[in-house]
Amino acid sequence: MTARPGPWASGRFDVEGHRGARGLVVESTLAGFTAAFDTGVTGVELDVRLTADGEVVVWHDAELQPDKCVSTGPDLGGARLADLTLEQLRTVDVGSRTLAAFPDQRPSPGARICTLDEVLAHGREHAPDVWWTIELKVNPLDAGEAAGRRRLLEGVLAGVHEAGIQGQCFVHSFDWAVLELSAELAPDVLRSALVESSLTWVPGSPLTGSVRVGESHVDLCDGAAAVGASVVSPDHAMVDAAFVEGAHAAGLSVLPWTVNEPDRMVELIEAGVDGLVSDYPDRAVALLSSTPA
Repeated sequence: MTARPGPWASGRFDVEGHRGARGLVVESTLAGFTAAFDTGVTGVELDVRLTADGEVVVWHDAELQPDKCVSTGPDLGGARLADLTLEQLRTVDVGSRTLAAFPDQRPSPGARICTLDEVLAHGREHAPDVWWTIELKVNPLDAGEAAGRRRLLEGVLAGVHEAGIQGQCFVHSFDWAVLELSAELAPDVLRSALVESSLTWVPGSPLTGSVRVGESHVDLCDGAAAVGASVVSPDHAMVDAAFVEGAHAAGLSVLPWTVNEPDRMVELIEAGVDGLVSDYPDRAVALLSSTPA
């Protein structure tokens, strides 16, 4: 059988750092991505959004949350990224505050929100072989985000091709309409369908693009394949050996998120997943290195 495309095509297990390595260093900073590279990851996951002036930036949240952000100029706490220019965002320190949920998280004082181009250039310099799982943050129920879907995707694809990583990345989204559009605009770039339990695969879901749950398609993995995905990326709680078997039968690789406990990592590896996304990629790398092939 032909190997499914991706970092696992050579037979290796894919360990991806979440938002860099969020359990180790504050998220979405260059220091966080460096920390992920230093653990020996095969991939990193990151989130992208559009600024008011059309720049593609690497940040998860729709708003500047005070527990992560320190304004060094005007107070921008709570402001929406989509309403701010890149110049305005550059005044915000996103590296000095650590989160109590991640007690080992190290700060990166003075770090600023980066553009996708800056993060990819950093990665190409420090870890040229890693795969990039680029999550486009689009809420189809938010009129502004839905209207900006194509502009965000076009910016991402331009950055991917400029960096020369079109053969080692995934366009990744909970909004499957992003994947369908990406299949049209850049068929050479692989696509990954994110799945959230009780939200994605439900009747009337706004997240599944042209697929109608229970009407055009009954099976989740068949639906993901229909929008052009080569990977299905579910909440890890959804995944067991039967799920993996069904995904593989549909031609999809399985990349669950966000897996932080070593015991659960072992369960998923034994279930046959192709990789996993973790805030603590060091744990997964250590586990794999101590486990016989």
